[in-house]
Amino acid sequence: MKALFIHTVRMLVRQRDVLVWVIAFPLVLATLFHVMFANFDEYYRADPVSCAVVADENYHATRATFFREMLAQVSAEGDDQLLDVLEVANADAARDLVLSGDAAAAITVDGEGLPSMDVSPLASDTLDQSIVRAVLDRYRQLYAEMKQVFLAQAGAADLQAPPTDAQLEAFAQTPDADQTVQAFMADAVGTQQVDVLRVASSGTVRYYYALMGFAALMSITVAIHSVSAVRANTSVVGARRQVSGASTTCQLAVSMAASFAVVFACLLLAFAYMRLVLGVEFGGRDGLAVVAIAACALMSVGLGAVLGALPGMPVAGKVGLATGITCLCALFAGLYGEPAMQLADQISQTAPWAVLINPAAQAANAFYDLTYYDSLTPFFSTVGVLVAMAAVFFVAAALLMRGHNYERL
Repeated sequence: MKALFIHTVRMLVRQRDVLVWVIAFPLVLATLFHVMFANFDEYYRADPVSCAVVADENYHATRATFFREMLAQVSAEGDDQLLDVLEVANADAARDLVLSGDAAAAITVDGEGLPSMDVSPLASDTLDQSIVRAVLDRYRQLYAEMKQVFLAQAGAADLQAPPTDAQLEAFAQTPDADQTVQAFMADAVGTQQVDVLRVASSGTVRYYYALMGFAALMSITVAIHSVSAVRANTSVVGARRQVSGASTTCQLAVSMAASFAVVFACLLLAFAYMRLVLGVEFGGRDGLAVVAIAACALMSVGLGAVLGALPGMPVAGKVGLATGITCLCALFAGLYGEPAMQLADQISQTAPWAVLINPAAQAANAFYDLTYYDSLTPFFSTVGVLVAMAAVFFVAAALLMRGHNYERL
């Protein structure tokens, strides 16, 4: 049995379509993905919006303290920086920056400490201007809420609306002032990047997961060749094996084991290349990703056994049928770019049963679940679906091959 297993493995890895489509093609396609997606995240990263702020007496007044602190927050360097603030001495300098295009808007502060913005009369409303407007609108809303909080304090019962700088300074010395300021600043305008994933990951990883599903289905050609090598009416190797002393059942078992070993090794090679060379993240759960690879390999061998057992069709025809099934399933798994990924998402929402019966989608989902879910329940559910698919395929293959007995010498 050991010699038969080794012989089958060698025979499989020497097949041209296995070398090209199962071993080499996933590596080449992953490399192309890496080149295409190299600067993908940079294209969608928002740059800070430049704005000119008139740093006059109103801007430096006590009542504008919160506005200055808010600007410091949203203009602090980092991944969540919203604004790039340029302080100028007067409104004319700010207007010149806007007209020259060096600033999206000019911000001035009135006597009450409230900001307003001016834009170029020649420019239509842009995204940059909308960002500045949203920041200022949010501040004005919070300022109004803060003023109501001030006036509701026991020590502020006699404050005017708006209070004077002297009254604000006096109120700042009261015990209630610090709590009020902290409450206000806690709700100040700002951004925060929230990562719900276990590890930092790019949105492009979904295409690599779809590629793993594609590679799993392309691997069904391995089992097709393996089954054909057992059947006397489909290959010369099968004819020679039928006159050997090993039973057909034993030969099929060894062939399926050899097929699984080859497919698992090929998928593991693709995974290792993506993970170690290209730096693709699999949710920080590489060990469980190997479990997913094993389930994908089992499903692939089962489906290949079904196609390999189809009667009345040459091996080349079965390989062509396998390629067509792979390409069709990969389309609905989102492999072929953003439109295909949107189609896959739409199908997942409107017809989840279609995703459930799509082997490529289930293979891709196994890796998706590791990255996008903190719980392992979705992952093991997907692995269970893959194993169930494999069981159904093996039963179907056994039924197709039942009765294919050959006369022995």
